[in-house]
Amino acid sequence: MQTAAPEPEAPAGLRFGRGPDLSGGQFDARQQAFVDDLARRYSQRHQGSKAHTARYRPVHADPRTAAGFRQEWKELVFPIVAARAKGAQLWDVDGNTFIDLVNGFGQTAFGHSPDFVLEAVRRQLDRGFPIGPQAEFAGPVAEKFARMVGHERVTFCNTGSEAVMAAMRLARAVTGRDRIVVFGNDYHGQFDEVLIKGRSRGGDPIALPIAPGIPRSGLGNMVVLGYGSDESLAWLRAHGGTVAAVIVEPVQSRHPELRPADFVRELRRITAEQGAALVMDEVVTGFRTHKRGLQGLWGIDADMATYGKVPGGGMPVGILAGKPRFMDALDGGAWQYGDDSKPETSPTFFAGTFVRHPLVIAAVDAVLDHLEKQGDDLWTAAAERTAKLAGKLNGVLTARGLPELVTSFSSWFAPNLSQQEAKASLAYPLMRMEGIHIVDGYCGFLTTEHGEAECALVLDAFEHAVDELQSVGILSGSDAAALPALRVVPPTRNIPLTEAQREIWMTSQLGDAASCSFNEGASLHLDGPLDVAALEAALSDIVARHDSLRLVFARSGESFDVADAAPVVLEVTDLTPSRTAESDMAEILQAEAETPLDLVAGPPIRFRLLRLDADRHVLVATAHHIVCDGWSYNVIFGDLAAFYCARLRGRAAALPPAPSFAAHALARPADSSADEAYWRGEYPDAPALPDLPGDRPHPAVKSFNGGSVTA
Repeated sequence: MQTAAPEPEAPAGLRFGRGPDLSGGQFDARQQAFVDDLARRYSQRHQGSKAHTARYRPVHADPRTAAGFRQEWKELVFPIVAARAKGAQLWDVDGNTFIDLVNGFGQTAFGHSPDFVLEAVRRQLDRGFPIGPQAEFAGPVAEKFARMVGHERVTFCNTGSEAVMAAMRLARAVTGRDRIVVFGNDYHGQFDEVLIKGRSRGGDPIALPIAPGIPRSGLGNMVVLGYGSDESLAWLRAHGGTVAAVIVEPVQSRHPELRPADFVRELRRITAEQGAALVMDEVVTGFRTHKRGLQGLWGIDADMATYGKVPGGGMPVGILAGKPRFMDALDGGAWQYGDDSKPETSPTFFAGTFVRHPLVIAAVDAVLDHLEKQGDDLWTAAAERTAKLAGKLNGVLTARGLPELVTSFSSWFAPNLSQQEAKASLAYPLMRMEGIHIVDGYCGFLTTEHGEAECALVLDAFEHAVDELQSVGILSGSDAAALPALRVVPPTRNIPLTEAQREIWMTSQLGDAASCSFNEGASLHLDGPLDVAALEAALSDIVARHDSLRLVFARSGESFDVADAAPVVLEVTDLTPSRTAESDMAEILQAEAETPLDLVAGPPIRFRLLRLDADRHVLVATAHHIVCDGWSYNVIFGDLAAFYCARLRGRAAALPPAPSFAAHALARPADSSADEAYWRGEYPDAPALPDLPGDRPHPAVKSFNGGSVTA
């Protein structure tokens, strides 16, 4: 759908990696005034952090200094610069005190700078930290670690990402296979092969990069499956013999409500039968949930497990533990002196200058000793406080007509406010204004140092932030009449096309082939029982919600109107009697792509349902690019899920108001005659066209054939 931020300078929002998409929703005048006032107060309170960010931005290329960028609130976009931290608190360079909920993105489990870690590191500092020879305590700490987590062999890395890289390499070396299976919304680090998302092509899952700079050509051996689904298990049963490893984040850090224990137990059974490695990524869950992590809680014996964050006590560490079958590929396996034994396993290569760093090993040793004595403070007490806090935060939301947006597990929680409404990302700077250090896109973590008093301050700040947002019509609840939000009726008649729309319109007038080149198609596979009537009603709800899907264009191409909402009549094509259903579906999809949409009569989108079996359907959507692009389907299908569930349950969908494309089009600045005069003065005579080289000869007659290229 069209975002509501005005042009022309910059996109409405920049998305960094796995951060939230904050581009949706248009600010009305009152909301923008609220943002401007917040930015003024926030910048004044945190002027040292802002000055630091501005001073070093030219030299320090740091994604966190631009995370959450949106033009309307750019003055709020800078990280808090910390001067010191202890326990549950940190202090910034301006002297402000915060209750920290970021807590090292999960690695801080015992509060900042715990005394037992500081003492261990100081002792090692006094002894020195030689790099090159074996660290004196590496072996004893590896033995202690293996005993705690229930694995036989251990190796040290610098980060959790490195531990995952090592697990993948070992699995491939031992099995002789190349394929690695991961699951949608898992997080396994920041190297190319795991920064991916899944997509199905002809029934086969493929992996696509989630960020620029990751070559698609390097992802051919990665498979992304749906987490917790029977279809994923079926795929593994059919293809597990080609898989080197299945890597799973048992409770996904940003989706803590999803805990498919039986699914992971079945992964264990399948991988054991197929000879593949089951790798449990316990970088977040390890030690935060149980001394053996989710493997201990769920009773699962993984082949390898990756760890990080918590066992370092604030120091950078990654740890890989596992069975000799795989771990022996690091060093050839066990052998003894004084006899004819030798390494029996051909080793692969894995190394690093700073692995087994003496200071880090000292910190890990101290953490393991602390967990043996006081682990329940984290696994039980902190987890109970987190569940209690999450319940109270959801109580704040439901009391204001909002759904329960806060999910949690163990000692962390995910607020999910900006997923409900992009503008609700303002809740995070509002909470920081009240001394709560929390960042959008990341979970909140409690430590053993966060007590009832700290949780009460978090609750108060959260409640105040929601109330402030609702006072200007952001995060409006179901009882909208009780809120003082402004209700603006969007325009519907004689609205001028945007510049981009004018270009598309002109090209579309060259004929059906030209117009069809702008057809945006998407197929949604629906497996399981389907209520077709509820689906049809939900599609009608979507078209009614988004005025861009109801645009009809004047024959002159100068303006468009917004048609009244009308019910969607869903064409259903039954392919169940056919023995060639898949090829028939391919022909239908091709025909959809080659059938033009009537922009004058409307609507600019159509839907069709293909029935492949009693419980297998494909919803085919085709929209014209003049109102919809590929990313728009993320919004459309997200809304479809909400509306379909609401229709099944007989209640309204809990969705915030959608931005109006018509209002956006009218808000765009008019063409400036002064700008035109300037450029005509600069170029009184049109310059000659440049002679640009091409990669193929241009045909005499233009075609509209297209292809897909990942850049």
